[in-house]
Amino acid sequence: MESESKKQGDALMQENEPNFEKHIDDIVKAIGDKLERNVIANELKRYVDEYGIDLATAKESIVRKHYGNPNELSVAGEKLLAQVGPGESSVSFKAKIVSVYKKEINTKEGSKKTIYEGEIGDASSKLRYTFWDDEFKFQPNDVVEISNAYTKSWNDIITVNIGDRAVMKTIQDNDLKELDLGIVTNNNAQSAQELEVVNLKPGMRNVSVKLRVIDVEPRKINIKGEEKTIFGGNIGDQSGTCRFTSWEDHKIVAGKAYAVENAYVKEFNGPDLQFGEYTKFTELEEDDLPSLSDYEAGMNYTLAQLDERNGASDAVVEGHVFNIREGSGLIFRDKETKRLIRNGDDRKNAEPDLRVKMIFDDGSGSCTAYLNREITEKLIGRDLDSCLEFVKENFGPEALLEEMEDALLLKPLKLRGFARSDEYGLSFFAKSCEAATEIDVPNAARQFLAALEG
Repeated sequence: MESESKKQGDALMQENEPNFEKHIDDIVKAIGDKLERNVIANELKRYVDEYGIDLATAKESIVRKHYGNPNELSVAGEKLLAQVGPGESSVSFKAKIVSVYKKEINTKEGSKKTIYEGEIGDASSKLRYTFWDDEFKFQPNDVVEISNAYTKSWNDIITVNIGDRAVMKTIQDNDLKELDLGIVTNNNAQSAQELEVVNLKPGMRNVSVKLRVIDVEPRKINIKGEEKTIFGGNIGDQSGTCRFTSWEDHKIVAGKAYAVENAYVKEFNGPDLQFGEYTKFTELEEDDLPSLSDYEAGMNYTLAQLDERNGASDAVVEGHVFNIREGSGLIFRDKETKRLIRNGDDRKNAEPDLRVKMIFDDGSGSCTAYLNREITEKLIGRDLDSCLEFVKENFGPEALLEEMEDALLLKPLKLRGFARSDEYGLSFFAKSCEAATEIDVPNAARQFLAALEG
């Protein structure tokens, strides 16, 4: 079967045969007069046809092979968006516009400038773009061809920059036109939709939200050998809370409420709201947001909400224990790394610990919940030393697991901690635990029986 890059290269060779000379010109510019044009053409075709290499990579390989300067290449072969990397000086591709947002920024000279940003996509990926001109004639759902753009990366997010040297035009491509990319049909002049914290999801861009800063703390990091101060903490509104990271000093103060524009969302134990250079803060004189004291008890979520938003840095959930999983009870950890030591591992540096690993269900969904030593001791009425002695007296850990099941199975609990969702499902790591109240026990029992019956 032909590789995607080979088919892409063949298409370029066939469709652009009259313009193929420009790619040879490009290579000549980068290597000088070291090779005849027909030698370059044959070598380029061999890379694409025989080796299945995309045109842009083939050109760069030839230039490097003959000790030329790849930075001199200016005519890029088309790529799929998944092939576009950070720091590319010239990249070309076809894509469908997913969203368009108009934004006004302040230049280094102090003047104001209108730019456009949003997302583009093809069958392989989606990428963020920035169009550095105020003459933007495109709309969401348009299929475009972009040549000679460049890319940058910030916080592991690649942005395609469409500047003065780039060419952008609409084209006809039925495959891209029919591709379902979740088009955002907003008007260019409108700002992004205002969201509640509970609806924030990793990957969102141009986010507007009204929030209260719960806490904020400066932190020093090292970027490319230079020390930089960033700020982190927690924010919230009526719907929930999440972590934030500010890459600039926006002078935000704990306890104050702000209207925030042009933030974006990454992931760290759930959504992490990110504030960059172009994020705008407006302090709210009046607001109906919860006070700082309202956040002290934590915000309640359903497990379905946590799973949908990929977790949370601080959450309260109520539900029932449906199963005590293998890996509960007496465990051993490495003294230095605190890594769990499994059967067959070297236990020379091991120290004993207690935990509960359980299936927890609240009716909206389920998760794997972890209870640490302190919580486990409280729930089973035994400390670690007592558990070690109990296991020794009963010639194994099975009796301790039975005690845990007797103490916890089908019990209603209220957990507070952090949650994260990945390819293995939703996990909840409890920092505190207490008996739950006002839970519909008959309904929970019916759910439990239904789960047992499959």
